[in-house]
Amino acid sequence: MSDKIQIHMLGEFTISYHGRTISDQTNRSKKVWTLLEYLVAFHNKEISQFALIDLLWPDEGNEDPVNSLKTLLHRTRRLLDDLQYNDHKLLLHRRDTYAWNNSIPYEIDVETFEDLCLQVSNTSLSKEERLHLCSKAFSLYKGEFLPKSTHESWALSLATHYQAVYTKLIYEYVELLMEDQQYDEIIGICSTASAFDPYDEQLHYLLINALYLAGRQKQALHKYENVMSLFYDKFGITPSQNLTDLYQTIVKKENATETDLSIIQKELKEQESPHAAYQCEYSVFQNLYRIEARSASRSGLSIYLCLITIEAVSRRDTSELIGKAMIRMSDTISNSLRSGDVFARYSINQFIVMLPSTSYENCTMIGERILKRFDNERPRLGVTVSYSLRNLEPAEFARTING
Repeated sequence: MSDKIQIHMLGEFTISYHGRTISDQTNRSKKVWTLLEYLVAFHNKEISQFALIDLLWPDEGNEDPVNSLKTLLHRTRRLLDDLQYNDHKLLLHRRDTYAWNNSIPYEIDVETFEDLCLQVSNTSLSKEERLHLCSKAFSLYKGEFLPKSTHESWALSLATHYQAVYTKLIYEYVELLMEDQQYDEIIGICSTASAFDPYDEQLHYLLINALYLAGRQKQALHKYENVMSLFYDKFGITPSQNLTDLYQTIVKKENATETDLSIIQKELKEQESPHAAYQCEYSVFQNLYRIEARSASRSGLSIYLCLITIEAVSRRDTSELIGKAMIRMSDTISNSLRSGDVFARYSINQFIVMLPSTSYENCTMIGERILKRFDNERPRLGVTVSYSLRNLEPAEFARTING
């Protein structure tokens, strides 16, 4: 059994010694844990009492903050007494400063983790040595830095730093695994990593690419669709061109050489009889629009675009309101149009609808029908909906196609 005090800050905050552990999962005062976490996180510094008072009572009218801090130190030391480490005081108070006692033997997981990651970047080591270091580092990363304190700016800053270190480690690990085509291992580690950081597009790219290279094209396409929905819902954007290009490559691979036309026809056919409008990705919508534009340039028929916009009435919980409204609007549009009509999500709060071979009056009726149906289905949702129409004449189709 190690004589060192073991401190873990990734995934949760614990301090252990000889089988005894204190954890931030226990029901203790938040200020006690904040003081302890802060002194451990900045254990190489002596922290002034005024800095700690600003940290612990930022907006409180504490009449005697200096004595309140001394009382809090006493309570925190009582918490540490549960470890039964009696040789030295673990927290020091010298004049007007407070500090973790660096003279005692201890290990902190974030420091060991970061040191391992630095060693992984040493290209003079063999691939086997670097892979072994990666495995040791991964075993330490149990989650984000001090997850219960990420509302604190100092903790959030450190959490962002260690997340970046972890992500860089993933990139290096995947690069090493790719040399030996260890796709299943890449799939596993990237799945875990993207759960920690769901908005890192490169992690999704590496995962989708590994699925594709492992011959799991359908899973790769399904993952891409999930990523696209995630980025739409959170940021109102589509994935990068790099990820889109990978998607196109996978689609081509999925539709590989086939001589039996009936099989191809079966793949193309929808699983259920279509009774509603067709919702697709915006990139697919663009291609369908261009096809319609080419046809209309020859026939002289019109194409109308209808842009539907949803806005929250209140500024509170805007993203959640818009998210719920967009889901409901998707169903409303789908059930308000013909089965041959096409629409796509254009932004975080907008849908774009293509209405070919129809008049302005009919388009207005369609727009009003969508708004009325949505209004009937959204009691007290707290959003407003509007639409706008745009007609492109045949001459404009030609400019669109050629330009």
